[in-house]
Amino acid sequence: MAITVRLGTPADNAKMQDLITKITMPGVAQMCFQRDPDFFVGAKVIGDEFVLTVADDSERPDVLAGLTVISGRELFISGKKRRVYYSGDTRVDPFYRRRGIASNLFIEQKKFRSTEDLLQGIVLKENTAPLDAAANSADGVLFRYWISHAIETSFIFTRKIKPRIPNGVQIRAATTADVPAMQAFFDREAPRRNGYPVYDFSKLVAGDPYYAGLSIGDFALATRNGEIIGFLAGWNQKAYKQTRIVGFKPIVKLLRPLYNLYVGVTGGFKLPAIGGTLNYLSLYNILVAKDDPEVLQGLIDWIMANQGQKYDALAIGITQTDPLAEVPRRYKRQKLFSSHFWLSYGEDPRPGIDDRPLYVELGRL
Repeated sequence: MAITVRLGTPADNAKMQDLITKITMPGVAQMCFQRDPDFFVGAKVIGDEFVLTVADDSERPDVLAGLTVISGRELFISGKKRRVYYSGDTRVDPFYRRRGIASNLFIEQKKFRSTEDLLQGIVLKENTAPLDAAANSADGVLFRYWISHAIETSFIFTRKIKPRIPNGVQIRAATTADVPAMQAFFDREAPRRNGYPVYDFSKLVAGDPYYAGLSIGDFALATRNGEIIGFLAGWNQKAYKQTRIVGFKPIVKLLRPLYNLYVGVTGGFKLPAIGGTLNYLSLYNILVAKDDPEVLQGLIDWIMANQGQKYDALAIGITQTDPLAEVPRRYKRQKLFSSHFWLSYGEDPRPGIDDRPLYVELGRL
């Protein structure tokens, strides 16, 4: 076995899809987080630039031993725009586990980064073992990382609902005529959070690949006396990003039809047949003036009553210390816990990051 690491290209897409399918999340329903049919469409959503590295095995030319992606995007950090890199989609074929593949991938990635770069990432439930393994290469410590925030992802079960909208507030779908006012509201409010992506709504309207599958009409707009006080979008990403069922425990397979009848009445994820995907809508670009929880609740309710009726759940990620963290907890939901970390090839970046709440954009992970 001779492992070589190189930059990935679109010609690798089929082998990348095969590798991703091998990485599953165990449980009563075995799931796989896919990027089908074109990995590169989803990569352009995560960042407006990215470096993809892959590992080849000379003895098995039809497979990839591993891959990782580091994507760049403009975020607000301490109130100012800064280029930040997201380390994600690190996958190693189970056949090659514990052979240093991840470290080799990150060694190659380091060639494209400087010690001044700020990187971030997400791990499930503080599962830092893969990071620990990748950080230690044969030549010493490759990078360092620091867990910063606990993230609570909620899959809010949809139901027929009359939106609970605060007195004096109106909520409606946005139109292209709203774009200038939406941009002004965004430019004023988004810098209040660290890690908020810098968005250009004119590029969204123009069809920039950074916003693939999203339109201005997907936004719910909250106004008071004609002024925008919040907005939120429902982003359907199933065309390039899926959570697919690849297996069931025998008892779950047997009871799946009865379970689906039950959740059809009470709310929850219907379990598709093996090969099917979970049906959820990502809540995107969460922005509310003065962090008013009642306005956010009204926006979520409005999305649920409109776009949301085609889905089993609405997915929203918020750090547990966010001023708006209580809002998803008001709903019947399924929870997933993860941790955000800062990563650096150089010095500890945290002294340059103030204590503003951290924003989590679930659609860009």
